[in-house]
Amino acid sequence: MAHHDLLIRGARVIDPAQNIDGIHDIAVKDGRIVGVSDYAGDTADRIIDAQGLTASPGWIDLHVHVFDGAVSSGGVDADTQAGIATGVTTVVDAGSSGAGTWKAFREYVVERSQTRVYAYLNVSLMPSRGPRHGSWDNFSQGTTIQLAEAEAASGLCLGIKVLASQRHCGNLGIIPMQLARQASRLSGTGLMVHLGEAPPIIEDVLELMDEGDILTHCWKGVYGGLLGRDNKPLPETWAAVERGVKFDIAHGQSSFSYDTARYAMDAGLPVHAISTDIHGGNVKGPVYNMATTMAKFLHLGFDLPEVIRLSTLSPAQLMHKDHEVGSLEPGRRADITIFHLVEGKFPLTDAERKTEIADRNFVVDYTVLGGAVVLEPTDNEETMHHVSL
Repeated sequence: MAHHDLLIRGARVIDPAQNIDGIHDIAVKDGRIVGVSDYAGDTADRIIDAQGLTASPGWIDLHVHVFDGAVSSGGVDADTQAGIATGVTTVVDAGSSGAGTWKAFREYVVERSQTRVYAYLNVSLMPSRGPRHGSWDNFSQGTTIQLAEAEAASGLCLGIKVLASQRHCGNLGIIPMQLARQASRLSGTGLMVHLGEAPPIIEDVLELMDEGDILTHCWKGVYGGLLGRDNKPLPETWAAVERGVKFDIAHGQSSFSYDTARYAMDAGLPVHAISTDIHGGNVKGPVYNMATTMAKFLHLGFDLPEVIRLSTLSPAQLMHKDHEVGSLEPGRRADITIFHLVEGKFPLTDAERKTEIADRNFVVDYTVLGGAVVLEPTDNEETMHHVSL
């Protein structure tokens, strides 16, 4: 008989990393996973009776904005709106800060949040509320590359973020994309590319992307996206898939379409991460939170283990952090989301303002971060969005 810090008893445990989907206990000690097994007879400082609930690795949101500057409506709070209060234990800020604002981002967001925060560094020095990449004086490759390299070594920076659209690049066209690719390669870090409206055209953007690079907003309902006029993937899209380019949802205020999703699914295009692109302009709808976004994928026909994989293991792999997060393997950080599904009629709206009625939705019961219970049922009444007809 062993004594643990935390025991979660009798949950349906879904851990795609270990191909686990069954009724088990989860044992936690010193902030790390001891194992997923039958721990009947063992004791713990804290025991959660999770019968009738589902436990998964802590959810990971690969695309959020938790710092003012990158979006006109501002960032949201990392803990109460994007992170632990909504079942998400790890968030990735997608370029809200450039090298000119990184110090403030680190001090006021990363170091003050309970939620685990990583980030992509914006290729522009000062992400502004105009064309963020539209002016030469907003770039300093030397500064950006050096900071990305240093902060990648610290574990915080995952790579470079660029918004490849006319709205953000202005008259510079493809050049910010080229600069971001160069900064990524010379700093030895990743690359995340925002898909928007041309110019630059998507064919030119994709040609600059290689294995492991992430195209975010992949199911955006926009002319000039991954699909052609016939709603079939472009040849350049398939070529990118073959090269190992990864595709991230990033729902956002204008970047997720049910129609595009179904065309992409019918064509067999892969998707590698479910994420929200949550910020001040969509936190009150249509995004709300990670759980609501995940429910849309259940509605589209994804089964629950696949939704969990795309919200845990797969983003952890894209981040190259799967040795720490994204699974319940022994020794991993004890980040755990405990939830249940409710049945009903739930109006869920995409970013094109198309509402469909789903029959299932998520309710988060507990969030466990590094072995500590940071959200309990008494805490979370106001954190979830569950409109039922």
